[in-house]
Formats: sequence, C-alpha cells, structure tokens
Amino acid sequence: MIRDLILLFGAVVTAMLGLAAYHLASVNTMVEQPVPIFHWEDAGGSATVQDAIRANAYKPVRKRRVNIGYTESVHWFRFRLVADSLPERRNAGPSERRTAELSLEIRNHTIDRLELFRVANGVTTSLGETGSRYPFAQRPSPTKTFVYLLNLDAGWQVGSRRGTARSVDYYLRLDKRYENLATELTLWQTGNFEDKEQREYFLWGLFAGVVGLVVLLAFLFYGATRDPVYGWYGLYVLALALRQFADTGLGFQYLWPRLPAINHPDAVIMALWLYIPAMLQFQQHFLQLRSESKPVFRTTQAVKYAFWGLFIGLVISQAAGLTETYTRTYRLVTQIHTWMANGAFLVFPFVIVVGLRSPDTVKRLYAAGFGVQIACQLFIYAQNLMRYRSDGIFFIDAYLILTVIFFIDLVIFSYLLAYRYRKSVDEKRQLQLGLVQTQQRTNETIIDLLESERQQVGSLLLTDVVRRLTDTRTILSALAPSSLLTEVTNLIGKTDANLDQILRNSLPPDLTQKGLPTALAELVQQCCQGGTVRLSFNHDGHPPDLSATQTRQLYRIANELITNMVRHAKATEGQVSLYQTPAGQQLTVADNGQGFDVARARTMGGIGLKNLYARAQTLGATVRLDSGPGGTTVSLLLAQKIQTS
Repeated sequence: MIRDLILLFGAVVTAMLGLAAYHLASVNTMVEQPVPIFHWEDAGGSATVQDAIRANAYKPVRKRRVNIGYTESVHWFRFRLVADSLPERRNAGPSERRTAELSLEIRNHTIDRLELFRVANGVTTSLGETGSRYPFAQRPSPTKTFVYLLNLDAGWQVGSRRGTARSVDYYLRLDKRYENLATELTLWQTGNFEDKEQREYFLWGLFAGVVGLVVLLAFLFYGATRDPVYGWYGLYVLALALRQFADTGLGFQYLWPRLPAINHPDAVIMALWLYIPAMLQFQQHFLQLRSESKPVFRTTQAVKYAFWGLFIGLVISQAAGLTETYTRTYRLVTQIHTWMANGAFLVFPFVIVVGLRSPDTVKRLYAAGFGVQIACQLFIYAQNLMRYRSDGIFFIDAYLILTVIFFIDLVIFSYLLAYRYRKSVDEKRQLQLGLVQTQQRTNETIIDLLESERQQVGSLLLTDVVRRLTDTRTILSALAPSSLLTEVTNLIGKTDANLDQILRNSLPPDLTQKGLPTALAELVQQCCQGGTVRLSFNHDGHPPDLSATQTRQLYRIANELITNMVRHAKATEGQVSLYQTPAGQQLTVADNGQGFDVARARTMGGIGLKNLYARAQTLGATVRLDSGPGGTTVSLLLAQKIQTS
C-alpha cells in the first residue's frame, strides 16, 4: 500500500505541476499595462468624487499589491490613460477603434463598496457602483473579482469635443471600513484578461469536478457500508471546498449570488466554522478517538460544539441584520475566530499523535497527511499576521496554498478511505466465509452423530427385534390354525417387511471401504429385487476422491431419490449415474415417470425435497431439477474445489 500511495502522490504532484505550468506559461505572455497609480486616504469617509478630484494629498503606489491593513477610512486611487501611450488594437478596420480595450481588475472580492469614476475634461461619469454588500448581478463584469471595462473611445470623444488632449482620468473609491484592506489594481488588455480568466475557470472546473466525484463516492460508500466515516468525510470535503470557493469569490458568483449578507462579516470564516466541526467529527469516527483517547475525544467535542454554536449565532445575526448595523462586527468575529482557531491548533497535534500511535497503517498515513496540512495552515496564519499590517509582507495567496494542499490531501485521503473500504469488504467476506465453514463443519458433525445413531438403531433392530420376530413366528407356526393366528402372522410379516425396508435405507456398515460406486451398485440391485421399476447404474470407472462425509451424504441423496422414484413417480425404468466431469463429481438419478410441477414443489414441497436441498447445501453442491410428463431428472454437482478444500 505504501508503494501505491507514493506512486499516487507522485502522479498528483505531477498533474498539479503540469496544470500550473500550463496556466503560468499562458499568463506570463500577458503583459500588464504600466500605468502610474496614486493613493489618497479619506479619513472622514465622506469625500465625494469632486473632493477626490480636488485633493492634492495623493501618494504614488510603489508596490503592485496595496496592503493597507486594518482601516477605518475610505481609500481613493487615481490613474490617467493617455491615448498615445496605450497599445493599439490588432487587425482594426478603418471604421473601428484603434485603441486596444482595457480592463481594470480589483483583485479582492470582499470589498464592501467600490465605484469607478471617469473624468474627461471636467465631465465626470460613474462606471458603476458594486461591492460584496450588493447582489452579484450589480457587478459591471460577471467575474469572481471586480472588473471594470474601460470604454476608452467614449473618453476620447469627450476630450476631442472639448479640444483637449486625448487623455482620461479615473478615480476608484474603495470602502472597506473597519476591516483589513489588501488588494491588487491591475490594468489588462481585455482580450488577455479574458484568456486568463478562461484558463482559471477551467482549472477551477476541474477542481470542482474532482470534489464532486470524491463526495459522490464517499456517500456511495456510506450507503453501501453504513459506516459514518464515509458520510462525514463527504461533508468534510464539501465544507473544505466551500471554504475554497468562498476565498476565491466563486461561492458568491455561483452559490449565493442573491444573498450578499453572507459575505459580511467574512464568508471564509463562516465556511471555516462549518469545515472545522465536520473535520473533527470525521476524525472522531475515523481515528476512533472515543476509545483510543477519551481526553482528546472530550476536547474535540467541546471545540466542535463551540464552532457549531458560533456558526448558528452568526447566521441568526445575519438574518436579524445585526451584522449590517453594528460596524465592529468584522473585528469582533475575526477576534473570536482567532481565539477559537488558536485553541483548535492546540488540539490538532494531540489528534495527530493519536493517529500516529495507531497500529493501523491507514490511520498513521492519515495523521501524517493531516500534519502536513496543519503545517501549511500555520504558514498561512503567520503570513496573515504580517499581510494585514500596513505594507506587511506577503508571499502568496492563501487560497493557492490551500488549493494545492487540499487537492493533494483530497486524492491521498480518498485513496486511504477507498483502501479502508476494500479492506473492510475483504474482512467482511472472510468473516462470512468463516461463518459458512463453521456452519458446514457443524452440520457435518450433526450428520455424523445422526448416522452413528442410525447405525446403532439398525444394529439393534437386526440383532434383537428381527431375532425376536423370527422366534415369535416359529412359536406361532406350532399352534393350531385359526383366523386370529393368520391375522397375527400377517402382521408379523408386514412388520418384518418394514424393518427390512428400514435396514435397506440405512448405510452399509462398510460404505467407506467399499466406495460410493460399489455401494450405489448394490443399492440399485437390492431395489430391483421384487420391484416394479427396472433400475440400472452407470459409472465411468474413475474412483471418486470424496471424504467420508461426502460419501455418506451422496449415498443418502441417491437412496432418497430412488425411494421417491419407486413410491411416487409411477415409473417403469430408472437410471443412476456417477461421473467425474471437469467441473466436479456429478450424481444423476432419472426416471420415465409422470413428473411433477417443479416451481410448485420448490415452494410447497415436502420433506424429501427440502432434505435434498439441505444435504446439497451442506456439501456445497448445486442441484438441477428437471421434471415433466416424460419423467424426472435430478443432477447434483459437487464442485472439485469443494472436494479438495
């Protein structure tokens, strides 16, 4: 299993690197437009666009990523586009605009409110107000981030009518007060931006497809086994995927586009408050924390219910509108989340230790993978502490780290659960096989005891009862004839005949030494004496390799079938055959009697037919029963693997 897991891990990493290389190779060819951007902080938060135009406190933005940190101000950004400095549109016709289309991307989908203004020679035009507090349909472009399409020709026309240079100023207002503000402002050629977005959506589509497949398999495994581990794993994967979608903006775009209240104070925190309880619930079942470590189990229970309570309380607050009216909601929620997350991170190492100490290889591998995941979470946590400070250090988007780790963990953990499922199925199959074998051995023991009892009864009848009947008949023969004496003599004769039939149905005392073919031949010969059915026995001459129990059972089955033939079939001819076939030893009893309804006999049959199937089941043999007006044929096949097992 370790080798398969290493190969799977290598395949997943290779696939991830290949997809990343595909995306980066295409994106690296796309050049951002180098436009100077200036920033001004409106501490009062009440400035209008005209105030922003007149403001002279703008400072140049020197980094690609603007990291303000926690803020209680509104922030304005200004940049200017000059026609002569912009790239021209390729393959433009004489009547088409020659300037390439540009798109402004504000790479932070959690900004509460933002609005872009275009100013051309004193004419100010709003290009739309949007934000995470508005429905998704209000966005100027249907993307996971905020994107404004800059209609440059309209700006040039305004400037040209006024007789000025072909340039346009843009003012961007960002309102994310009482929260952390970090964003990127990027100016793209629209064609390049659309290509980049298509590739990103394609990769996210693959991600969603893999998540959906894993969740479907988890619930199918749960339905097949009723093991809660698989059900909670499916919910755990769904919650973690929801956290990824909330962190990228895809959740707002596709899952709750008409419910902007979910975005405030933070949809990612809400998703985490679902993800952590689902993960802990899965770990409790998978690692069996209740029995392996009661202190760890009780601690995870407390943490789990605490997060559930926080999530329910936040949903109630959102429904009541408290998150909209109370401006400090974000800071309060983030502080609570920080305390709870720190507490959870203190619990996780103990969970990992319990998994690593388990004798089960699957649990140890899961604990190791979970440890890697926690290490990456700690890196993200440390990075967030720095990124939300003013001009803090930033390495890489958290959702990218989590996506890679999540994808690897998703495949690896799914493999471990699939292996666990296969192992549980094998163990269940072995248990069922053991039960069948135990039942078969028990049946054989019971049958041996019954046969022993029958032999003892037969011996008693032969040595005592038959002798006494013979002596009685001798004494009565010396008496004077009378009607009463004749009746008594007839009764003794019938009793003697019945005893003879009972002794004939018993096993020959030397059955094992004679072998089944010889015993069946003698049985057929005895049944032909004084009978109305002509019986014959056929054998291929190969001595069957049978155990003593199998020999006795096959003899019993043949005896009962011959008895039923003579008593009920109204046949004139019958045949008993014993052959060695490629599939195993086959015993066949056939006659030319009146036959019977097989379907009805199987549902309403008597003791004889039930005994036939019971003995066959004990032997592990299969029975084929064909009957009709032309006669009846019963074939019993004892498979070779059963003989030698």
